[in-house]
Amino acid sequence: MEQNVENIRAPPKSLLQSDDLYQYILETSVYPREPEFLKELRHVTASHPRAMMATAPDAGQLMAMLLNLVNAKKTVEVGVFTGYSLLLTALTIPEDGKIIAIDVNRETFEIGLPIIKKAGVADKIDFIESEALPVLDQLLQNHENEGSFDFAFVDADKVSYRNYHERLMKLLKVNGLVVYDNTLRRGFVAMPEALVPEHRKQDREISIEFNKFLAADPRIQISHASLGDGITIYKFAARTLSEEMEQNAKKVPSPSKGILQSEDLYQYILETSVYPREPDVLKELRHVTASHPRAIWATAPDAGQLMAMLKLQIIAIDVNRETFEIGLPVIKKAGVADKIDFIESEALPVLDQQLHNHGNEGSFDFAFVDADKVNYWNYHERLLKLLKVDGLVVYDNTLRRGFVAMPEALVPEHRKKDIELTIEFNKFLAADPRIQISHASLGDGIIICRRLY
Repeated sequence: MEQNVENIRAPPKSLLQSDDLYQYILETSVYPREPEFLKELRHVTASHPRAMMATAPDAGQLMAMLLNLVNAKKTVEVGVFTGYSLLLTALTIPEDGKIIAIDVNRETFEIGLPIIKKAGVADKIDFIESEALPVLDQLLQNHENEGSFDFAFVDADKVSYRNYHERLMKLLKVNGLVVYDNTLRRGFVAMPEALVPEHRKQDREISIEFNKFLAADPRIQISHASLGDGITIYKFAARTLSEEMEQNAKKVPSPSKGILQSEDLYQYILETSVYPREPDVLKELRHVTASHPRAIWATAPDAGQLMAMLKLQIIAIDVNRETFEIGLPVIKKAGVADKIDFIESEALPVLDQQLHNHGNEGSFDFAFVDADKVNYWNYHERLLKLLKVDGLVVYDNTLRRGFVAMPEALVPEHRKKDIELTIEFNKFLAADPRIQISHASLGDGIIICRRLY
């Protein structure tokens, strides 16, 4: 990983409060993990006049983790450009995996093809130079293709996204994933129309309507992530969600975590894609929490939405039972209190006690950590022992309202120690060879870690 730290500056696609914060994420967590072939392709693409069309590296990092989590083997890509996301997929899926890659322009694909061949994965790719709809329709004519694809990535003409969606729903397996790129359009989706450049207005309107459409589709579970230029991830659900969604359109304000370019953009994501999907009991708990003086400590709803997609008896540890009991009546009302073993304690003794029982080693599927930052290293070592291979840990507050990327002189004195701890922990995770990571700009920043061995 050490060879990958050199900075090939990515074209600015940032939706965050500053380019410095975006570069911090890339240079701390993304570039050190980026395979050399992807780095080379990104470098080649950077000189192209339409380099902005390339998949953002931070979005690609999360895509790689999603491909692993669904054990993707059969995939489709609509819109290829020079092939960054295509190469990423080919490097991630198994040796016998296959990708159908569709683009109207073979010329741009051939910019990346020598690197794809050098990486030894060209045989996984069936590139088709064509409009996408005829190819998808042709795939559906073979009924064996229905419900057989694990994953799809779409970064093409936005006016056709809804048509792609209907066809991909038929091609996907239950619990298969689709990722749509450019769903936040540089933040224009949240701006007053009068402030949007004339040449961007049509695309903006198309994206706004498509985002509403996805948010209202009861066949899917979604997560709207502010990575790159905005990606919407959806999972084809085994059951419809329509009844619950009808109840969930009303808004309960959430404290802002403030790392996006504007409060309006964050509210747009919440109101378009998160709140309509939020179960009523979570909405009620968020409402109860909002009046607490430390409400900002609560998990951000957009981060929670992605966590729910990542795939329970739950061991819950906190030093303060009093705050847990604020939410306990809502948890009981939801009928899930019997899944929770709440332990009022410092976390390290409880984790050590869990490890004393050797049957617990390698038995946990998931962990979420939002506690004292000084102990994140200690929690990490214990959780890696408790987690199964392919199990996940999510660490919260890894961007600290953007302070991690600010010059030290601009950081308030009372925040400096916490910020330094977070910076060091982020570096530590980026260098840990036992895990695959994705640093996502959701809420106050989360790092998702997948245990590799």
